[in-house]
Amino acid sequence: MPSTTAHNPSSTSATTLPVLISGAGPVGLYEALLLTQLGIPVRIIDREMAISPNSRALGLHARSLEIFQFTGTIDDFLERGHAITNVSYYKNARLVGSLPLIRGADHSMFSTGLFLEQAKTSEIFLGKLKEFGVFVEYGWELLDTKVVEGGPGEEEYVETTIRRALVGGNVVEGEDRVMGDIDMRAEQKDKEYETQVVRSKYLVACDGGRSTVRHKINVAFPGRTLTQKTLMWDGHCDCDLPLNGMTLVKGPNGKTLMVFPMPNGVLRIGVEDGDMAPGEDFEQTLRELTIEHFESIVAEVAHPAKFKVKSTIWLTAFKTNERRAEQYVYKNRIFLAGDAAHVHSPAGGQGLNTGLHDAHNLAWKLGYVLNGLAKPEFLLPTYEERGAMADRAIQLSSKLLKRRLDKGWVADIKAYLFFLIGPLISSVFGSMLFSPEVAMLDVEYEKNNINRPHETQPEPKGDYKVGVRAKDGILLPFYSSFVTDTKEKKDPQPTLRLHSLITGVARFHILVFASDHLTTSGAKEISTLLDHHVSQWQSKWTYGSTLRDGYTDKDLFKVHVITGPSSTTSSSPVLLEMSKRDVGKGKVFVDQAGRTHQNYGFAATKGLGGITVIRPDSHVGFRVHGVNEQAWKDVDEYFSTVLVAHYE
Repeated sequence: MPSTTAHNPSSTSATTLPVLISGAGPVGLYEALLLTQLGIPVRIIDREMAISPNSRALGLHARSLEIFQFTGTIDDFLERGHAITNVSYYKNARLVGSLPLIRGADHSMFSTGLFLEQAKTSEIFLGKLKEFGVFVEYGWELLDTKVVEGGPGEEEYVETTIRRALVGGNVVEGEDRVMGDIDMRAEQKDKEYETQVVRSKYLVACDGGRSTVRHKINVAFPGRTLTQKTLMWDGHCDCDLPLNGMTLVKGPNGKTLMVFPMPNGVLRIGVEDGDMAPGEDFEQTLRELTIEHFESIVAEVAHPAKFKVKSTIWLTAFKTNERRAEQYVYKNRIFLAGDAAHVHSPAGGQGLNTGLHDAHNLAWKLGYVLNGLAKPEFLLPTYEERGAMADRAIQLSSKLLKRRLDKGWVADIKAYLFFLIGPLISSVFGSMLFSPEVAMLDVEYEKNNINRPHETQPEPKGDYKVGVRAKDGILLPFYSSFVTDTKEKKDPQPTLRLHSLITGVARFHILVFASDHLTTSGAKEISTLLDHHVSQWQSKWTYGSTLRDGYTDKDLFKVHVITGPSSTTSSSPVLLEMSKRDVGKGKVFVDQAGRTHQNYGFAATKGLGGITVIRPDSHVGFRVHGVNEQAWKDVDEYFSTVLVAHYE
């Protein structure tokens, strides 16, 4: 990028930061928050002067809410967002059907997603960071970056040049109207800047689809640019249709509009505006975009219903790119996340959510490496596993976009039947058929250094293999009245969710599925093996930095014992003793229906039992059938392979 600007003499940081984050959108803020909870000092910069009031994304899916639950931020989101409960479909201004989006309790502790503007998501993260004394440095723009390889005895680092305008800001007037572009921004002429050269051990690039970092390290961004143009508008309107919820409207002209509710009666409407003409200047198209044009397009789709714009907050247009960075990890020092790594259609609301999951995947790995718990060349390349999740998001959003853009009588009949019989299907099966996919509850990683199948046991497929999202389950605390006469039993204890146990940002959770073993003479063996191995792990692997994730300790290994339904009639003293332990210290819980065992591929009665290791980002890293000494040794071998002992 040739410079035509003047620069004041630059300054160079005297110390090497652990992590520099470029981009303070939701993904960059979440990465900064997670690293801060991990006790890792960060510096986060953003080229804008404040959070943008214009929210490109509106929805948070169930998987994102699970992650917020694990990392202790969920309450703010539940308080400020409102549930995505249903979608209505209109054809020629007539209601075809309204399909509920509520999922059954077996899928997740969150039965639906949330409507919450991207700006508010950023505000929540920003508020949490301020509580920890971390602040975004607004107005700083990343100009260049490179990895500097150290000489003999010298450490490698990332050298990044950043700048800020001495007068005004970095954002060009009208720039926020341009969405979906992936090219580098043109240099502003006749601007004067203060520049700094920053050294950091690692750089996380969360700087959007036009990522300067991605361009500077020459990482390819293959994919395609679609020809369709979409108008997006936020504001108030008068309309004969009851546009008070998530709504899909198919017009007599074959075009489709999507309606999303926002606070204070504001609606977001997205509507097709045809294909780009060959050689069309998209920025010129944006400059010529008017409220009147938008209103006429929507009125055509809503016809014969009436539509009139009352006030406008934001009007933009975007072209859809479907692209994914060729690599996410550059020289084990620079990492791409969010739109810097993947862009696609907003259909299905996968973009922001996928970026947040990038941050969740990367943070604990950086924390472990910076604390000497894992070798960087072993752990950091596993961040590439996020690439498959971007491919998944691109494919799903493309499928949903095609479904919305399909025209003709065949497409109309498909949509008509889907919404006509959908509510019946939902009432029978308890969920919309593709909702786990859209809600991102089916995410999984392939085998790698930390997703390790057992070396000798048959490798399970599908829901039970390593790399899958850790599934939820319904449990009961074990209590003594289980084994008293029925007439003497007190009111049943309330159930709890397995996911409520596997919280934290740096903790491995070991789930011991005991089947019937705690009701037999094997109970003592399980208790002894558990205490022996966990004690060894705690002595070998300790976290040096402060951990601020809700626990009063820094134990990296939390163990939860789950027993089968037969334990409710057992009088085993070992079982009773284990029920009195602290959570994470081998406390026992009851899988009364046997479904939680089943969710992890183990038999709840008359089974071998098994042990599952849940990674700090709540994916299955390892699993083994059996709860005997050999099984525990296998788990020990897994940790010994993944982690570096502090005395090595």
